[in-house]
Amino acid sequence: MIETIIEKTTPLSLTSHDVQVKLLGVPEILVDDQPVPLRGETARRVLCHLLLASPRAIPNQRLIESVWGGEEPDSAMEQIRKIVSKLRRDLPGGRDLITTELGGYRITLAPEQLDLTVWTNAIQDVHQLIEAGDHHAAFEKLSLALDLWRGPALDGLDGQPFANEAVALHEERLNALETWCRLAMNELPISTVIAKIRREISQHPLQERLWDTLMRLLADNGRPLEALNEYSNLRKVLAQSLGVSPSPRLQDTYRRLELMANGETARPILRQTTERTAAPPHTPKIPVWIKELLRGQEPNPAYVSDKYWNIVHRNQAMARWFPWLQGPDANLMTWALTNPSARRVLGDWEDHAAVYLGMIDRALRQNPDDAALRSLSATLSEADSLPTTVRDQPVDVATREGHHYTLNLPHITPEPVNVVSHILTPHGHGELRVVLLTSPQEPAA
Repeated sequence: MIETIIEKTTPLSLTSHDVQVKLLGVPEILVDDQPVPLRGETARRVLCHLLLASPRAIPNQRLIESVWGGEEPDSAMEQIRKIVSKLRRDLPGGRDLITTELGGYRITLAPEQLDLTVWTNAIQDVHQLIEAGDHHAAFEKLSLALDLWRGPALDGLDGQPFANEAVALHEERLNALETWCRLAMNELPISTVIAKIRREISQHPLQERLWDTLMRLLADNGRPLEALNEYSNLRKVLAQSLGVSPSPRLQDTYRRLELMANGETARPILRQTTERTAAPPHTPKIPVWIKELLRGQEPNPAYVSDKYWNIVHRNQAMARWFPWLQGPDANLMTWALTNPSARRVLGDWEDHAAVYLGMIDRALRQNPDDAALRSLSATLSEADSLPTTVRDQPVDVATREGHHYTLNLPHITPEPVNVVSHILTPHGHGELRVVLLTSPQEPAA
């Protein structure tokens, strides 16, 4: 007997009733602002997988694997058919809402009906407003977007696919929150911004960028000693929780804080960082067809970088696999060569580091007058985290095209993942590189 999905309601037309679906918190469906109670764990999982895939169709086999995690019963397909049939009957406009595609199903909602879509679109709008220099409008829109969150995304749903999606969304929110803090500097009293950051740190104590923003904000407002104390607090948290030290970025902040505390400099350090990272100059525009290409690679990760290895676009799988490479200042080389997480993720890390240094060296030989490349090369070559054996023996390569390597991603799978990288240069967009990761047995789509 199929599980009861939704408490019995009278089917209503989609045009006469307002349907709102919420995933940024406990999954919830509202009809005319009234919650529609969802019943049955399997039905909830089917519905939420369809919603996460929206507006794309999800093949039946992938839906089965996602819902049951590879341990599906013989009746899995029949259960899904019955669940979809009942959803169509019980949801307003259900037959138009859930359609049958060749070999799968699709949920189609207006963008404003799904909070996840509203969030995604708002974040894109915020980046465009920042690039255009309209920081006030960006702050207003980002504040409204953050208010969409009612708790952890997909709260109450177990299983690896939901966990992966929740991790990626969590990182997205933290990236947005960091941007909000920077924008809020010119919009709210400093005490309000500091209080907001402290509340967030209490909930996410391992998020280094929040600590960095707090320390810079305190220093910028004449409180360098308090900022230094926060660095000590962070160092204790990281040592106790992860057994690591603060990242090179935080160490650099600490050194500048010491100079301020000793009266050797009075230069503010947050506002300059805010201006530099909030609206990066010459951010390349990503054509729609490239974005569609990346979406088509799912569930494999794919991303777009510029000639300085800044990650300028990524698909959802990339965000799930590499939550460290998000935000407006995400840079592949900086992460791979200086971030402690890279040593855990990249199998044979020293080999990777030598390759990345070689790529930077070759790019610099080809473009010796490029100031940004010179700065990146100098900063990374002098990083304390690089062993001498790596720094002195870079591998001379242009790209990672066709490279085979192993990734350790315990938040995705307990087993090491073998991948092959494919590098594409889009015609007419020579400043971009499209990077696709596949298994050795699977060609890029």
